This record gives sequence, C-alpha cells and structure tokens, in this order.
Amino acid sequence: MSQQQESDWVATLRQAAASTSQKVAGQAIGYSASVVNQVLKGTYKGDLKAVQDAVEGKFMAMTVQCPGFGMEISKSVCATEQRRPRSFTSPIRIRVYKACRNGCAHSRVGQEKGADNAA
Repeated sequence: MSQQQESDWVATLRQAAASTSQKVAGQAIGYSASVVNQVLKGTYKGDLKAVQDAVEGKFMAMTVQCPGFGMEISKSVCATEQRRPRSFTSPIRIRVYKACRNGCAHSRVGQEKGADNAA
C-alpha cells in the first residue's frame, strides 16, 4: 500500500505504532502486534473493517449510536462489545449482546470470515 493510497485510519495506526510500538498500538485497539504489522504491510487477511473500527474509535475518537447501551459509544468500544461472549451479569450486558446480534447497523457479528453465528 503506497503512502498516496493509504487511508486515514491506516496512517493513524502507522503513526501510533511509530510513536510507541506495534505491540503497544495493537494492545490499545485489542489486536496483536502481528495483526498491526500485517495491516501496515497490506497483507492482513482477517476482518479489516473490524480493525478499522477499532483504530477509528481508539485513536480517531469516532463514535456510533449504540441501541444496546442507549447512547453514543466509541467505535472501539462497539467492536469490543461485539466480540464479547454472552453474559448474564446485568440487564445492560444482555441488552447489548442481543443488540449486536439482532440487526444493529454497526454490528459485524456474522460478517467475519468463519464466524460462528450461534447465539
């Protein structure tokens, strides 16, 4: 991926990794250093949109309206919530889990490669 064609979020991830390390940047967005490295090289084969959402939420302060929480949350929180397993610890946790799997416009659940749609 050339610098001219690099999207804003990849440039932001590159800057975060350069100012700390790929490991620290990855931890900040909930991914490994190897995922960060592959994204920066343009070779990542996983769910690139999920990584983009995490970067935009954590480093670019982008938000979405969450029907589960009933308020605006960062894109990185949204991505993290979508990956959480079902939990019965609170009514909010149950509501968020269901919202992520029942038509939320921001949900990527079921769109990832090899996703397990059992809920």
